Amino acid sequence: MKCSACGMQLPAGVAYCPNCGTPTPAFYAPTGTSSNNPTVSSSPANVPPPPPPYTNYGSQQYGAQSPYSTPPPNPYSTPLPASYVSNSEAQFVPPPPPSQRRGNRTGLIIGIVVLVLVIIVGGVLAVSHIGTQGGSTSATPTVAPAQATEATQAHATATAITAVTATAQAQASATAAVIAANPNLYTLGLGKLALIDPLNDNSKGYAWDASVHTDGTCAFNGGSYHSSTPKTHFFYLCTAEVTDFSNFAFEVQMKMIQGDCGGMVFRANSNTGKMYFFEVCEDGTYLFSRYLDFTGNNVKDLAGGSSAAITTGLNQTNVIAVVAQGSTLSIYVNKQKIASASDSTFTHGQIGLFADANSHRTEATFNNAKVWTY
Repeated sequence: MKCSACGMQLPAGVAYCPNCGTPTPAFYAPTGTSSNNPTVSSSPANVPPPPPPYTNYGSQQYGAQSPYSTPPPNPYSTPLPASYVSNSEAQFVPPPPPSQRRGNRTGLIIGIVVLVLVIIVGGVLAVSHIGTQGGSTSATPTVAPAQATEATQAHATATAITAVTATAQAQASATAAVIAANPNLYTLGLGKLALIDPLNDNSKGYAWDASVHTDGTCAFNGGSYHSSTPKTHFFYLCTAEVTDFSNFAFEVQMKMIQGDCGGMVFRANSNTGKMYFFEVCEDGTYLFSRYLDFTGNNVKDLAGGSSAAITTGLNQTNVIAVVAQGSTLSIYVNKQKIASASDSTFTHGQIGLFADANSHRTEATFNNAKVWTY
């Protein structure tokens, strides 16, 4: 069936033409009317009469509302579902403002306190764990021969820093009784006891060298400090690394176990070889020299010879000493002054002990080192 107005093929059962809106025979079927019947009043069921066909013959006369003034519906303008709203028609509703974070100082403080407590408890547990592992402390490692020179150079940096501390500790430990029992017999009434060390171990804090090398050995053994060397025409130096004295008296007991000579150095630098050198030999001779380095090529002898004050032979004890006041340097054996010299090359430095092998393997032992400072 086709539309009577536009001729479009009508789908079955439609009441209006989908193209022009003209009522179809299906629209009039319930009332028995046709598209050519005139408009009638409403049926008793109050069903409104259908609009007349749409035409373009002008506006309705006499001001009456024309049923054709309304354009036919556009099949392509079908309203969208209620759930769909275009972006242009949607009403913009701003999102709610973000909630303000309220400050919680109490929570922050509690968190910090808990953290501090955790750290403290962890530290206590760590210390407790360490303390339960055997309860022992590791000894200072012996320097290997190949590392001796490098270790000495590295240790020299700490020497100047710790020297004053070591001296202060010695002075603090020298009680009135100790001072009274160890008077300075070299310059009576002068000097303060600054170092007293029996030399039976390295516990006094002066960092005496402890090493074993092919050229020699420095070691505590049998209650004494030993210096030895197998090389002839060679002396092996053992230094108290953290000492640094300027004007002082230095005394030590020495015994020759085997070989030739032993002695002391003072105002020394164990890294460069600068030092004053005083040795006593088992045959009754002595030598007092100034060294500028370890080569042995820059040595100046300040005094030397034989002295009746020296107890000769092996396994005999001699008390050797030096008094350094400015450029005046005096050497002693068994409390007797045997020589004096004037030299101002070195003004301060370390003290040390050595064994000197002239023609035999040599070993000397030392005890009861003392220093009085001016």
